Amino acid sequence: MITVTGEEMKTIDKYCIERLGIPGIVLMENAALKVVDNIDLNKFNSFTVLCGVGNNGGDGLAVARHLIVMDKKVDIFILGNIGKGSQDFMTNYKILKNMNIPIEYIVDKRDLEPLKDSLDNSDMVIDSIFGTGLAREVEGIFKQVISLINQNSKYILSIDIPSGMDSDTGETLGISINSNKTITFQLMKKGLLHNKSYSGDVIVETIGMPRIAVDTILHNRIDHQY
Repeated sequence: MITVTGEEMKTIDKYCIERLGIPGIVLMENAALKVVDNIDLNKFNSFTVLCGVGNNGGDGLAVARHLIVMDKKVDIFILGNIGKGSQDFMTNYKILKNMNIPIEYIVDKRDLEPLKDSLDNSDMVIDSIFGTGLAREVEGIFKQVISLINQNSKYILSIDIPSGMDSDTGETLGISINSNKTITFQLMKKGLLHNKSYSGDVIVETIGMPRIAVDTILHNRIDHQY
């Protein structure tokens, strides 16, 4: 098994997009489909999806769209400034708006009551707030949201890594989602092995990144073995 740091994964992703020409939105769609493949749709019928405004949040929006198409009940909450959304996040956001899908926005603690109502009435929470690039303490409304999720969720699935976990060390950056299952993409993140108590069952899913991308970026690592 190859394990990577957050920075290494970011570089591999960048190589696929900029050098190989694979559009980021294609990788995002592949990721979303793999997440849906790992949900027991006979058991889980209602979902609360929490999204940041980066690419991890874009994954969550794409997952929400697929679940909606399957006639599942889905409540979508966005944390963060939409004006700072990543390009691929904005693509999925605009698709949902074009579909007239209701979206809730969490700005301050007054917005937490609708979230708690949704958590109380959902079979599963999908966590796509922060991805592997998080390198700062979680605070403010983000900390309050993560605390509320941990306290009121029946089952939590995290996309790529539990939000609030350092992807390299596994340390919690102030607070972290305590997941039942984590679907991570292409390669195992080092932090997921260091803190299994917060990541739950970890499944590594390929999303169409060619082996040449991994070999090119990791070729100097002495532990690079298949």
